[in-house]
Amino acid sequence: MASVESNEQRVANDFNLEPDPRVLPMLGEINIDQWRCVAELVDNAVDGFLKVSRSGGSITGAKVDVHLPNADSPSAAVRIIDNGPGMSPETLEHAVRAGWSGNNPIDSLGLFGMGFNIATARLGSVTEVWTTRKGEPEWHGLLVDFDKLRQQRHFRTPHLRRPKADSDQHGTEITIKQLKPEQRKWLAKSANQTSIRKRLAQAYSSMLRPNGLPISFDLFINNKRVEGRRHCVWNADRVVPGPGGTEVPAVIRIDHALADRWYCINCMSWLVDAQPSEPCPNCASTDTVVKRERRVTGWIGIQRYLDQSEFGIDFIRNGRKIEIGNKDLFIWSDDESEETEYPIDDQRNRGRIVGEIHIDHCRVSYAKDRFDRTDPTWNEMHHVIRGEGPLRPEKAKDLGFGTNESPLFALFKAFRRTSPQSKAAGAYGRILIVKDNARASEMAASFHEGNPDYQDDTKWYELVEAADRELLYGSGSGGGQSTTPTSGGTGVQLPVGLLGGASTTGGPSITSVAPAVAPLPPAPTPRTEAPALSRRYHHVGTGMKWNVIAYEVENKDPELPAGAPWSMPLGDIPTKTYHFLFNPRHPAFDSVTLTPLDALLAHLAHMTADQIRNTPQDPGFVQIFADFRASYGLETALDLKTLPSAAGSILADVARGIISACPEAERPSLFNELGLQVQNAVMRALAAKKIMPSEATGNGNFLMSGPLEVIRMVVEKRPDLCFDGKLWDAPYADLDYGDPQITDEARYSVLARYLALIDDAIWLTKQDVSDLSSSSRAEIIRAVMSLELLKPDVELAL
Repeated sequence: MASVESNEQRVANDFNLEPDPRVLPMLGEINIDQWRCVAELVDNAVDGFLKVSRSGGSITGAKVDVHLPNADSPSAAVRIIDNGPGMSPETLEHAVRAGWSGNNPIDSLGLFGMGFNIATARLGSVTEVWTTRKGEPEWHGLLVDFDKLRQQRHFRTPHLRRPKADSDQHGTEITIKQLKPEQRKWLAKSANQTSIRKRLAQAYSSMLRPNGLPISFDLFINNKRVEGRRHCVWNADRVVPGPGGTEVPAVIRIDHALADRWYCINCMSWLVDAQPSEPCPNCASTDTVVKRERRVTGWIGIQRYLDQSEFGIDFIRNGRKIEIGNKDLFIWSDDESEETEYPIDDQRNRGRIVGEIHIDHCRVSYAKDRFDRTDPTWNEMHHVIRGEGPLRPEKAKDLGFGTNESPLFALFKAFRRTSPQSKAAGAYGRILIVKDNARASEMAASFHEGNPDYQDDTKWYELVEAADRELLYGSGSGGGQSTTPTSGGTGVQLPVGLLGGASTTGGPSITSVAPAVAPLPPAPTPRTEAPALSRRYHHVGTGMKWNVIAYEVENKDPELPAGAPWSMPLGDIPTKTYHFLFNPRHPAFDSVTLTPLDALLAHLAHMTADQIRNTPQDPGFVQIFADFRASYGLETALDLKTLPSAAGSILADVARGIISACPEAERPSLFNELGLQVQNAVMRALAAKKIMPSEATGNGNFLMSGPLEVIRMVVEKRPDLCFDGKLWDAPYADLDYGDPQITDEARYSVLARYLALIDDAIWLTKQDVSDLSSSSRAEIIRAVMSLELLKPDVELAL
């Protein structure tokens, strides 16, 4: 009886809340992707490397080996081996205990115990761990067998030991056995292993590189090195003009120190007011309050190509990417609504702002897939990177926000556009954009494959320069660099790009070429390389690939048949590189339906059809040509979905140009001189967009938000703000034919021409895809040409 009373008294005083052994396998029911399970165990290895690094030491050749099963068999296992510092037996005991938080939550990637049990239980039912430290004579191990723990009804497991041959050896080995059947089947598939490799290459990319941050280590999966996924950005020394005569680099480095704050490493909470000598006011734990350093570091920059999904900011904690390609910083939100601010200038919704931001001090979710947005340190980072208020200057001004000096705003203002807003020479270089984005993306694939010819941005910039030469000289008017004869008395003329060094195609690098063409004529005809057409062309249906370097040539070029508009000789036999030689001044190109690109694709289609003639896979010339056009003619295709928004964007540029050209003192008159009915229409438009009318009507910004027809009215009323180099180069006030009537007629003709272009653009904005589909091809081509002509001839400040 006394014993019963004693037990009752014990229960009255305290409860034993040790979990039942059945809890551990239930952790495996938490739905975490397989790659995250592997990453959780890799994190533990990285934590060991970080610990050594932060104590001032180093581990030579820090490495993690991941071994995944290659077959769906009962003996299949997952192994993660590292050469980290290893653990003591006491630490090992704690490390696999569910809920243990012995790891420093500030400097570590995760909490070994909880993450370890979730990851291992998700994959299998038996986990074996061995660890040893340098100088120890043996390995220490333990076995976590969920079925056995359930049967024995307690958590005790034997301390295993095994000798080691080299006392200097150190590290940890984790083996997950008796994999769940569905996991074993999934892991054994090569496609899924490739997916895991890709995910880990992204997650640890900041550390899988020389001079990695915060450390560097090597990661192998089934004995094959995992290369960290790098961003294909413009070189950091590329700059474009910024406001007030400044320059904006394509990559902006960030290193911003925040004020130190008190932090409890037990409950992982930021404390408003605390002292290290006092218990934590939240959890009452002692000796857990520390003053924590906080710093936002990294970079943001501009990608060399546009993509609808492959852009955004990577957010990193202690070297591991928690969020990849996040786009939250591109959204402006207030208490009522939120708006996406980037990308907004691209009709296909493609972006190119990327970056890597390290915020080691911000909390993450238990699955390590998202930073905690309720953590105040997230908002501090948000302010450092993008500042306060909207990114759009006009929106920020309307809402009363001051000057934004954040790095994201600098990139947004300089690089927000994905096509030139003007026809001015150098327009592509001012925003670092490749005209043919499909080409830029194809070159980016070579970058990610490690092709040395595509690691820096030289080839992309060649295409930027080619587009700017076209603006300056017109299509097919030269202006590039001509080839020159080789020196050394070889008697061979080699085109630029084959003189040595990097190839200008997607093919192999060419460092030397044997004589393959006729000896130099006495007076060699100059050739101008056309990098926009030079590439490797691939016909997917037949698998045929063609290396092509294109050149503009004179009609007297020895390899251009007399009177022919183009030819395609084999320019270099060893590399099978063809030279597309075309005379842009040939009458064949005096056409809106035949361009040098069309000629090149037609010739390639002919060569491809000839190669596979009378074979089972012969689709015929017509289909091959259509395939080539579909792959390489996107920039000249009529995209009915994007035309209306493109027209709206150009009309907005016209409005912006008018405002810029109008002296500030005269800007209120732009609104005041409109008729009452038109003013009311403008006011309704401003109210719908929640824009305060007083400032918008006073500074001219109502043109950006009002009905588009108002832009036409202002152009008609104020041609002095539009011509003679203010918006368009066409002369208006400068026209003088000595007779006032003749001069007025000439000016009216200029004005009427541009009003007609504006009418075409307004018409386009009001069409949807079905409307355009029912329109004639001639109508659409006219509207597209009108947009091109309507673009300003001068650069406008954003």
